[in-house]
Amino acid sequence: MAQVKVTKSIVEGILSYSKEKYPDEMLVLLRGKKKGDSYILYQAVFPPFMFSNWHSATYNPWHLPVDFSVVATAHSHPSGVKIPSREDLLHPYGKFMLISGYPYETEADIAAFDGKGRRIDWEVVEDEPA
Repeated sequence: MAQVKVTKSIVEGILSYSKEKYPDEMLVLLRGKKKGDSYILYQAVFPPFMFSNWHSATYNPWHLPVDFSVVATAHSHPSGVKIPSREDLLHPYGKFMLISGYPYETEADIAAFDGKGRRIDWEVVEDEPA
């Protein structure tokens, strides 16, 4: 399994947006690039016409252009439970899924999973210079 690295600004953004949307869920798509046997997640994409409430967040993928750089999603669980739900597993988008759980304070409030819902290790890396 490839190693997942997430830039510091993406981690901060996931936590911040999760807090902003609370008590509703939030959802973003994550662009990434493969470097060796690692994936670096470096940019968030806000899906147009996203809908969220306290127990789900969704969007219509037909409203998105084809973008092969999107390799992951991130969404929040206001309950604090950082485990993919059955619905999460039925609608994967990309290779990885990050789930942030309330209280959205630190990277420990984020868990990463592969496309089958198995927890995977991940790490925070510094943002690359533009």
